[in-house]
Formats: sequence, structure tokens, C-alpha cells
Amino acid sequence: MNYSKKILKRILPLIAVIVMAAGCKDYQDLNLEPVQSGEADFSTYVAVGNSITAGFQSNALYESAQRFSYPNLLARAMRLEDFEQPLISDPGIGDPGRIELVNLQESITTFNTSQGKPINTGIGRPYNNVGVPGIKIDAYLDGAPANPFYPLIVNSGTPTEPLPNIHQALEILQPTLVTFWLGNNDVLGYVTSGGLISFTNPADFQTQYVSSITAIQNLESDPTVVTVNIPSVSSIAFTTTVGPQFQATIANNNQVPGIVVQKTFYEATPTIGAEENRQPAALIAKENLDNPDMALILLTGKDYLPYLGVSAFPQAPTYNQAAVEAILNYWRGYIVNAGLATEEQAAALTQQQIEDMMTQITIGQYQQTFGSADAAVFAANYPGFDFNQPFGLSPQNPFPNQFVLDSNEISIANTVTGIFNSVIATQGDLQFDVNSFFNNIVEQGSYVTPSGLTLTPEIGSLFSLDGIHPSNQAHAVIANKIIEVLNSGTGSNIERIDVSKIPQGIPVASGAVVAN
Repeated sequence: MNYSKKILKRILPLIAVIVMAAGCKDYQDLNLEPVQSGEADFSTYVAVGNSITAGFQSNALYESAQRFSYPNLLARAMRLEDFEQPLISDPGIGDPGRIELVNLQESITTFNTSQGKPINTGIGRPYNNVGVPGIKIDAYLDGAPANPFYPLIVNSGTPTEPLPNIHQALEILQPTLVTFWLGNNDVLGYVTSGGLISFTNPADFQTQYVSSITAIQNLESDPTVVTVNIPSVSSIAFTTTVGPQFQATIANNNQVPGIVVQKTFYEATPTIGAEENRQPAALIAKENLDNPDMALILLTGKDYLPYLGVSAFPQAPTYNQAAVEAILNYWRGYIVNAGLATEEQAAALTQQQIEDMMTQITIGQYQQTFGSADAAVFAANYPGFDFNQPFGLSPQNPFPNQFVLDSNEISIANTVTGIFNSVIATQGDLQFDVNSFFNNIVEQGSYVTPSGLTLTPEIGSLFSLDGIHPSNQAHAVIANKIIEVLNSGTGSNIERIDVSKIPQGIPVASGAVVAN
């Protein structure tokens, strides 16, 4: 997904981000003395999961972040010397690339589109960290052959020998300890797309999750299984960062009551509890723009914040040709994604043609949801798109739904997450409730580690530059919480990690501006 080139003023100050190497020596030089494992056996540890487990940060999978993944930190804390990860050379692999700071004082970022390569191949066995970015729960038993990360991570030690599913890696390794953190992507796509991408059917999720854990518990090695649940939609910086900026942008104008957001039509689903949405656009009041129960403006929407109120009418006081073209290009892309035009055809569309096509798309979506009779009445009264109206302030030129979760979509995401977490709570031997943990951090506004380091639920602190994936230090916090679960549940005495000795690890571009 595309992220804003100006990530946020709230990234940590300069002194906190020049830390790509700071603190590494203390971590790497830990004395590997055995730990007491109590009732458990920690000799062979395998981490199952998706991008967080893999150590994915700032929109890429790369070595200098992978070395601080929570599974690797946990393995170090358990004094395991043979924990192998599918390392990717910096700047890693990501689409379009790793997000890096290019101006530290103004928090301007860019994509490093150079791609890394696998550097830990030929080990002759599967990796211990089989976290695969982008996978859902079904990949554990069914594999994910279309996922570009899958053959790099789930293999016999080299990408040319991918395994048919993740479970086969565990059958080969016969772990005695497994951490299992899958399920995030089964609802995350819905969240990060503003409600446009479907979540996994809850009944299917339950079947797949239970089958996966059962398969692990039936291994001959009889491993201890620690399951981790799914954080709520409002606990990640991707959803909580931009809303207050929108609110502040329009708060100074008392004539602007809020932003008008394009809606996604959907039918009521008893399991999820969503009400029908019968309007093409709806006003989100400005006081609700930083309320995680009422609206969440996604990080991707920050690119369009400067265009709020822009009109395509040349005589309008807010007219700006470059801004108008940027808005029209968004809707051209929307039309291409709807399959109604090729990119070449869309590029040639006039403003009027785009308005007409978006009007017809909206009427068609309404008909698909509510039927022909209702759609006919709707079409007769629908004024259609008009880009001469102020962008984001008129139902005829709405802010794209792709960048917003409204109250109904938030309710759906929270309900689905709750259903998934109720399944996860019944599985495995031990559980880490990361949902409650992160919710508490958001509620308190910060988390203070035992060593006195304060982390906040923001980009540059608990979160990497993509606003979704944890930073190095957040991975250490997660590892410590799992250590607490293991120590409490097995009688072991794993020593907690000193988070202050873990580098923050914010990627800084070569030649970045560090001072004015």
C-alpha cells in the first residue's frame, strides 16, 4: 500500500531516531547461559505467524529489523543458539520498498525501492521463524503459494524448495515450544482498506484455527503452545494518527461541520450486527474525527488532507490545478480497480466522464445491495458526482471510503476481532492477550518498561514507519510479555529483556537531512 511522503510530526525527536546501530552491542553480547524451563522444554522453539512474527517493519522485511523480531529476542532470552530466521539483506523486500526518513526534523519519508536478497539459505532444514507477511489463518495447513514471501520463508532451508504448508516445517523440526500468532490478516485487510476488503468468515476462521492448533498439539514432540490474539482496530497507529489532524484542519472554520465520506454499501449481517447503509456519502462531524468509536482516518488518507475543500471549478477560491488533478487521478484509479477501464483509457477520461462513471458505479453498487426497485428510486433522486463541489465537504465530491473507517465499519471490525479472539482464547496451552495489553497502552497513552523507558502508541515509538508493525523496542516488549506468560505458566525463570538496550531502529535514508 502507498504511504504518505510526510509521515507525521509526532515521530520521535532527532536524538531518538539516529539509532540504527546504537545499543546493538549490549544485545548481541548477552551471555548464553542456560535457563531453567520448569515444566516446559524450550530446546526447540518455532514461531508461527505473519508479518509481525517475521519482523517486518516500515513496509519491508529486512535483516536489521528481523534480528530484533520478538521470536529472535525470545530465543536469545531462552539461550537458544540455533534459532534460524530467513534473513533478507537490507533494505529488504517490500512493495514498493522500505519506508525511510529523508528529513529527520520535518519527518519527511520516502520509499527505498532497492530490494534485498535472502542471505541465510542452505541451512539444510526449515527455519525456526516461519512468520510469513500477508498470510491468513488458512495458510498454516493449506500453504500460500501465491504469496511472494512464502517460498523465502517456508522451505527446507532454501527458497527453491518451498514446503506445501507451514505445518510440514513443524513436522520436520518437532518443536517443544511454539508461539502461534495468526489471525491478524483475517481482519486487518478490512481495516486498512477502509472496509473494502472482506474479512474471513468467522465460521471458517474457527474451523481453520482449531484445526491448526490441533495439528500442532498432535506432533510427536508434544510442544507447549502459546497463542496470541488480535489487537483491536483502534490500537494501531495506522488508524489513530491522522484523525486529529483532520479535526484540527477543519476546526478553525466554524462553517465546516465535518467531512463527507463516500460509503460502502453492504447488507445487514446478523452475526456482525451491521445496520444497512442506504446513503452514498455521510457526514462525519469534526468532533468525531479523533474519536476511535466514531471515525478512524487511516494513515493512507494523509496524502489527501491538503486537498480538503479543493474545487475543480476554476473560479472557485480553493481551485488548484495540481490538487484537482490529484483528486481526479484517485477516481481514475478507482474506475480502473472497478474493471471499467484500463489505465490508458482512464488517463484519457475527462472530468465529466469521471463524474458520470462514478455516478453509475454508485447506482450499480446500490442496486447490487438493495435490488432494482430500491435502486430505481435512489437513482431518480441521486444528484451524482460533481467535482466542482469542495472535495471532502460535499456528498457530490466525497472523501474516499478507502481512507476512512466510519462508526459502522469500526463496529464491524471490533465485532469480528472479538469473535476471532473468543476462538483463540480456547486454544493452546497458554495465551498472551495482546489485545488487552495494547488497549491499555492506548488508554494510558504510554507504556513504561521496568527499566524506565517510556514508549507511546505512535509511529517512531511502539510502531515502525508504516504505522502497523511494531518497532524494535515494541518487539522487545512483546517478547517480555510472552516471557511473563511462560514463566507464570510453566514455572520457568526466563530473564526479561532490558528494552532500553534494544535500538529503536527507525530506517534513515542515505544522505538524510539531519539539521536545517
